[in-house]
Amino acid sequence: MRLLPFSRRNAELETMNRILTDAARKRAERVKELENQVAQLERQVAHLKQELESARKRASELEVRASELEVVATQRAHLLNEKVEELAVVREALTQRAHSLNENIEELAVVREALTQRARSLDEKDEGIAGVRETLTKCSLRIRELESALLEIYKK
Repeated sequence: MRLLPFSRRNAELETMNRILTDAARKRAERVKELENQVAQLERQVAHLKQELESARKRASELEVRASELEVVATQRAHLLNEKVEELAVVREALTQRAHSLNENIEELAVVREALTQRARSLDEKDEGIAGVRETLTKCSLRIRELESALLEIYKK
């Protein structure tokens, strides 16, 4: 009867061994799953690192391009400011020129008025001179008539 306790103990050990073997197998399967997940996550991390590096490189390129564009924009802003200043100078010169032309036009209007008055005065004097000329012509004709008459009287 001594064998019974050993066989019972053997059965218990076999049962425990099966339980441990199943647990070990399940553990091994779980470890394998977790290792597969870790490998997959490592691949994702590697891929994400590549994407991150690519994104950083692109960001760096964009920063350089932005810096270049900023320089160009600054240069154009300076050029635009210079052109605005030049335009202001030209506008001021044109304003002064227009003012000067307006003054000249006003002066010309005054001169025109004076010349018009002078022309009227000359026309009036021409009319007066024409009257005097007509009178002189009449007088000259009268003098010739009288001279002719005197000559006839002296000839008689």
